[in-house]
Amino acid sequence: MYYVIFAIVIVLLLFLIWEVNHYNQFQVAKIRISEAENNIDILLQKKFTLLERTIKIIEEADEGYKKEQILSSLIKMKNQKLDHFELNEALEKSYMEYKGILDLDAKLGEIESLTNINFELVDIENDLTAAKKYYNDTIVSYNQLVRCFPSNIVGLLCHYKAKEFYSSYQEEGLEILKKK
Repeated sequence: MYYVIFAIVIVLLLFLIWEVNHYNQFQVAKIRISEAENNIDILLQKKFTLLERTIKIIEEADEGYKKEQILSSLIKMKNQKLDHFELNEALEKSYMEYKGILDLDAKLGEIESLTNINFELVDIENDLTAAKKYYNDTIVSYNQLVRCFPSNIVGLLCHYKAKEFYSSYQEEGLEILKKK
């Protein structure tokens, strides 16, 4: 009788140690996700600031742009509370709009301050791409913990939910093409 109780206690302890290990894996994944989100938020804020500076430079360079409300989506988002997914999407649209303005008006491309900002924006885009890849890789690991047995038991007990990925316009464009 004591052997049975002892065996049950040992099995329960092993199960507890096993689940604590999975809980710790969740905590590590959450820390990595938080780190990635913080890096992305910093880069998005830098991108926002640079795009905001371009508005003033473009308006000073050509009076005609004041009337057209250049980068209007950027001005609208300044007063909104957006999460990093929404902010990323809005900044992507503003960045595309900005690049379109530069493509249409060759004399804007000759302004030194805009050229410097363009180099900084390219660097930020490269850093953002890397940060989003790190984030998505971390989300894959986290979502595996949430969905796969036995770690999903801890996920259910702690109410952890699968998280969404970053997608790019290029990926969305490919998906649209595949559907056609």
